[in-house]
Amino acid sequence: MFSKRLSRRSMMRGLLAGGGALTVPLPLLDIMLNGNGNAFAQGAALPKRYCTWFFGNGILPPRWIPAAVGTNWTLSEQLAPLAKVKDSLTVVTGLKRLLGGQPHQGGSSAATTGGPVEQESAVLPSIDQIVADAISQGTTYRSLEIGVSNATPNGPCNTLHTVSHRGLKAPLYPEFNPKTVFTRLFSAGGVPNPGNPDAAALTKLNQARKSVLDAVIADANELKTSLGTSDQQRLVQHLDGIRQLELRLQMMPPTITNTCTPPASPAVGQDAMSQAPSEVNAVQADMLAIAFACNMTKVATFTWTLPAAHAYFRQLGTEMNADFHDTICHTDPGDATTMPRYHKGVLHSMTSLAYFLEKMKSMTEGAGNVLDNSLVYVTSCTSWGKPHGADEWPVLLAGKAGGALKGNIHLRAPGENLSKVLFSIAKIMGSNVTTLGRDQGLVTTGLAGLTV
Repeated sequence: MFSKRLSRRSMMRGLLAGGGALTVPLPLLDIMLNGNGNAFAQGAALPKRYCTWFFGNGILPPRWIPAAVGTNWTLSEQLAPLAKVKDSLTVVTGLKRLLGGQPHQGGSSAATTGGPVEQESAVLPSIDQIVADAISQGTTYRSLEIGVSNATPNGPCNTLHTVSHRGLKAPLYPEFNPKTVFTRLFSAGGVPNPGNPDAAALTKLNQARKSVLDAVIADANELKTSLGTSDQQRLVQHLDGIRQLELRLQMMPPTITNTCTPPASPAVGQDAMSQAPSEVNAVQADMLAIAFACNMTKVATFTWTLPAAHAYFRQLGTEMNADFHDTICHTDPGDATTMPRYHKGVLHSMTSLAYFLEKMKSMTEGAGNVLDNSLVYVTSCTSWGKPHGADEWPVLLAGKAGGALKGNIHLRAPGENLSKVLFSIAKIMGSNVTTLGRDQGLVTTGLAGLTV
């Protein structure tokens, strides 16, 4: 039987039909917390989570930057999709990439490591890995690296193919296949890595997934008898969320690997058409939110599109049937106040971000929610993509990081070093670093006015 005071490490356990042992993690329930819902019953602080959320090819600064500064501000055109999480946003504008180097790979490295690119690699660890060093002890996964579109950039540099690095020539590549992510998070050992499975392997994989919740139902029913009404409802919602993921993934076809002409409507599965489909974004975001809520990991990188991604956002309309990087960003007429196709692409990225943030905000955790206890760093590989701008670098901090960020503010920092935001993030998340970055990206202090 479960005790009346449940450990935060409690899990539901069972056996799969094939005989493999299985555990399904729990979210934070009231029974695990103190009376105020702001710490664990034993007094330990609630976990803080960190995520780098990256989108390639930049923004249109005049349509990105909010008009007013401080707490009395309104969302700009390109930030409008984030309306439901505005109270959790810290918008930082005016930042500058001071490091030189190639536009997109150098920009990606500057925005995530504060250092340069050498030997086709970022030299320094990225901010997610700095944070992981500080907070990932005791979690199943030190960090998760997932993505939506693997639309391939030009060039061999690994900073064009990932934004997470342990250091020089130590890239951590994102997993773009939702089925592989689901298997890693929720299926038992021995289930084959789907990669590009044949029909028999895919059937076996789906049968294993289908039995995930069936295997732990007895444990879940026993647990419910020990819970209050609100915790019972939260447990049911958690199990329903995993069930919905299973059902959605069962309908996803295998990855398309041939070179035939793709259909007009993207298949629901790994992005095989360089489109960053909303369906893939949603299932990846849902799984990461559950992984955060269940403390399976505290650190992640979510790559919506890669730096300089050659994406095609056809689902937004026939006018978007062009390479977003080569054609829309670089050759479309207009200046940073116009370029309607570019603007439409940025709105698509922010709508996708909003889904993830709203999902975390909807997940109750003690007296707040998962987003309250998280810090999501949103950035890109350039500012205005057409001239590869280094000024007005796009930076959003979403979430309140357990109270370190107030939220609902626009902070203006003209000409400040982009690396200062990374230093601030490291400190907010508990790192003991005293310097961050290298060369022109080297900093020893964070950004003034950012934290509470």
